[in-house]
Amino acid sequence: MKKRKNKREDELVSLIDSDVVEEVPPGTYVDQKKHSTMGTAVFLFAITKDKKKVVVRLPSKIEEGWERAEVLYFFSKRGSEIFYDTLAHLIEASIKKLFPKAKLAGYNIRDGEVRVDFYLDGSEFSRENAERVVEFAKKLADEAEIKVIDGNPEEELKKRGEDLLAYLSKSIGSPKLIAVNDVVTLCDSELHPKRLGKIDEMYISNLSVSHWQGREDSLLLNSIHVSAFPASFDRKIFEDRREEAEKRDHVKLGKEMDLFLTSPLVGAGLILWAPNGAAMRRALDEYIVKLHQRRGYQLVSTPHIATTDLFQISGHLAHYKKNMFLFNLDEKENALKPMNCPFHILILKRKKWSYRELPVRYFEMGNVYRYERAGTLHGLTRVRGFVIDDAHIFAREDQIEEEISRILSLIEEIYSAMGLKNYSFNLSLRDPSDKEGYMGSDEIWEHAESSLERALRNMGVSYTKSIGDAAFYGPKIDVIFRDSLGREWQAATIQLDFNLPERFDLTYTDKDNIPRRMVIIHRAILGSLERFIGIMLEQYAGRVPLWLAPIQVSVLPVEEGDEKQVERARQIYEKLMSIGIRATLLTEGRLNPRLREARMLRIPVIAVVGEKEVKSGSISARYITYSEDKNGRYVPKEDEFNFSNDEELIEWIKANISKQTNGVL
Repeated sequence: MKKRKNKREDELVSLIDSDVVEEVPPGTYVDQKKHSTMGTAVFLFAITKDKKKVVVRLPSKIEEGWERAEVLYFFSKRGSEIFYDTLAHLIEASIKKLFPKAKLAGYNIRDGEVRVDFYLDGSEFSRENAERVVEFAKKLADEAEIKVIDGNPEEELKKRGEDLLAYLSKSIGSPKLIAVNDVVTLCDSELHPKRLGKIDEMYISNLSVSHWQGREDSLLLNSIHVSAFPASFDRKIFEDRREEAEKRDHVKLGKEMDLFLTSPLVGAGLILWAPNGAAMRRALDEYIVKLHQRRGYQLVSTPHIATTDLFQISGHLAHYKKNMFLFNLDEKENALKPMNCPFHILILKRKKWSYRELPVRYFEMGNVYRYERAGTLHGLTRVRGFVIDDAHIFAREDQIEEEISRILSLIEEIYSAMGLKNYSFNLSLRDPSDKEGYMGSDEIWEHAESSLERALRNMGVSYTKSIGDAAFYGPKIDVIFRDSLGREWQAATIQLDFNLPERFDLTYTDKDNIPRRMVIIHRAILGSLERFIGIMLEQYAGRVPLWLAPIQVSVLPVEEGDEKQVERARQIYEKLMSIGIRATLLTEGRLNPRLREARMLRIPVIAVVGEKEVKSGSISARYITYSEDKNGRYVPKEDEFNFSNDEELIEWIKANISKQTNGVL
């Protein structure tokens, strides 16, 4: 195995960390090292030579039978997911051992906390009982054996009296049975260590009750909320981050900046955009559309619903039905579209294509709807209805590498305009031990995976592999972005697809007039527009780049009662609005409260008009942008400018927007 280090040679970091990549050779003993931002090294994640995944709690050594191994730190995406997922099962097992009549009802993981739901026949669940559960879970963490077991999850859980878990198993794509000693429960992942090991920090963070599936006429469930960390070191990092995260919480910022809301009358996970949020979304939309047109993409538009016949052909009905919204209309089953690709394919099939006309690049800011469980929905980052910057490239096989190179260049340009730099690439492949979860033959998959990997290698792009994370119809490249708090988000995705061209019989004629099969490259760079806006709000604590700001300029007279100042401020405001600069006029009340309002709205340019500005025709302005202190905490940076006239201010704003967007806006 190759070993590559950077200047921090004494630190092992997860492969997903863009700062350090290290694969350790067989026989190496790996201890629970600590990293200043990634936390404690908690697991070894390995791929065996027969392509099976193994998770081992540290300290441990690298085994000879492993093809590749990586160290997972607690604050890496995969490390924290495995830790909390396994912890949830230990808490479930603790509940079942202490309260055998309890029926488990699933769990949710969020922000360093596991919430485990269960039904206790209407009995009260006291704080003392919860403390007993946590103490026993600590013991299980150090002693219990955890493993995936065979069997039909729904049938096995019903047999054990776990009717609620059996019901939940039907909504999971590939449900797994997990045994913690003799307690059997449900999971959507097979990645668990045999033992979780000693946990230094585990405590009750809350107790609550809720109705099963959110229905008031259903069972009343108890919930125990448990926070846990491998070591005190990790808890300290988490609490420091949480304090900073609260300032950046996009839901809180959304209210302060008056961007978006949800309503039970509309439905969970469906966003209503207020004027400020709609302006921000429109700015992002305008930039993305213009850039794609420059890059040779053709705009298309598709409806929000279709008959399920379309999704039967595409394979979504067989592989994605549990995430689709289905309904009957005119005695026909229909669906809200979960993806745009089948629609783009139908547009392509309206005519015949020659090899000279390829590639064809279709682009749409397309609305899609996907079912997510109510307990997982959150703000803009986990919703049921959203917009994707969706493109499909229909190409010849010999064009794959060039097209992927073009996409990577486009990703770089877009992320540069967003000010995003800390991202890495991950190649997601099919799990060869779970072929039923994927569509298409072994030959097609081997062809697709080798083509995508060859393209990455030929372009010299550094990347990691993730077995089992491919889409059901093809392998993909995921772009993983790490934000200012060290959290990881999947951003762009590039998927290579040989399956849908077979299903829809997509062909072109070659130079000898012989029909040849096309290949499809699916790609989205922002992903969900809603989610991306949420990420940007948290990355910049609301202080997004000038071109993306919902309101770009606020104009304030110093004295609200001075007619000349108010009139001059109004003139500036109207001139800005007339040329498309998003502005607001704040005239009511004393100056300091109005300045506070402009700051709360995160308006980057605050123009103030006083007696001096009225006489000279000049404009005094503050330009407030995002900055960080040495500890990575948000600190606004302020610069003061004095513009001699309106045109000078306007040209300055235009120049900044043009520079930030590389001339697109």
